[in-house]
Amino acid sequence: MRDIYRRLDIHVSASDADIARAIARCENQAVKSAAEHILCVESRKREYDQLYGTLTGIGLLRARMGLSHAPYWRGNVANDFSISADDEYARYAELKAKVARAVRVHDTWQQVRRVLLWGAGLSLATSVGMALMVFAPELF
Repeated sequence: MRDIYRRLDIHVSASDADIARAIARCENQAVKSAAEHILCVESRKREYDQLYGTLTGIGLLRARMGLSHAPYWRGNVANDFSISADDEYARYAELKAKVARAVRVHDTWQQVRRVLLWGAGLSLATSVGMALMVFAPELF
């Protein structure tokens, strides 16, 4: 959903006259059409304004989770309610680095675990073989 207010470069509390002027000077036909359809009809504007607060909150939450401005959000209408990449809450790069570190630690642990298990298995097999040679030489 588009942030019509941002695309028209007006505040949410803009008067009807300011909205009409912003729509008239808008060059993007899709935004202009959406604005006329939504902001010029009082009942639709009221519903849009209610959703606007919710979508802004979701954009803030997404930014705090580090999901804003990832490559799949850029340039998309879905990015309209995201916080700017320069904002203090946009932590995508930080989150990506933390996940990369966690993956490296996990992979290292898995390699160490494999070596330890393989070594333990080899030691156990050697011990069992030596015990059998001592206690059951008739098997050999």
